Amino acid sequence: MNKRATLLQSLIVLLISVGLVALFGIIPLPTYDTEINQSLQGSIFFSVGIESRNIIPPAPDIVDECILKIDISIAPIKEEKVICKSDLYQYSYDFYLTDPEIDEDGNIILRYWDNSTNSEMALIIDIKNSGVKETDTKNISSNRNMYEINVLGEKLLTPWEMRETSARTASIFYQKDSEIIEVFTTQAPTNYYFESLRWSPDGKNIVALDTENNILFFSKNKKYDPIKLLTDNIYLPNFDGDERVIYQIIEWRS
Repeated sequence: MNKRATLLQSLIVLLISVGLVALFGIIPLPTYDTEINQSLQGSIFFSVGIESRNIIPPAPDIVDECILKIDISIAPIKEEKVICKSDLYQYSYDFYLTDPEIDEDGNIILRYWDNSTNSEMALIIDIKNSGVKETDTKNISSNRNMYEINVLGEKLLTPWEMRETSARTASIFYQKDSEIIEVFTTQAPTNYYFESLRWSPDGKNIVALDTENNILFFSKNKKYDPIKLLTDNIYLPNFDGDERVIYQIIEWRS
């Protein structure tokens, strides 16, 4: 009798679960076009972590961290290495590659902790030739506002400024003077959103990273549908079973 009661209770719970799913629905991940619009030009710079797949928890090991670039103007589209943490071990093992900066000349700034001087130092990476210059952090001037504000003075709004954690949508907005303008909104699971937003050099397009580790392009004036970047050649060193995670978009340069 107890077994029958337990079975009946389990059946009721199952029916209620199915009913809730049917009532509220399961929202799938958004889908995007994959053909690059011909109006999109320039290079995308982004940072990645290359991880080994551990069989034993708790977490994967970081094999390397790199800054890569993709020239979306040239087909086939392929990733190229700018510099990796493993190229810089003569300076330090403690680089902050998850948070690179851009200086006023468009060079990449990598901060690190120098044990010999017990102070924070920085390397300036020339994105044209991957040249490295060591400097004190007091002598560098980062320009973080260039990430958010385009040449027209329009400001990208972060997901945390515009999104509720329980929202079943994902959106991109920018601010022009006191007006908030929507670029794109789609239905999505509550744990899906866009991050690491950057303007194109002309201020007409936006590149973003989504929580599925995709690089996406959006037209500010909705002249084309959102595009997911597919590359013909992904940079991944020959480590057996390694994977990689995109940390952030650094910049979109002409």
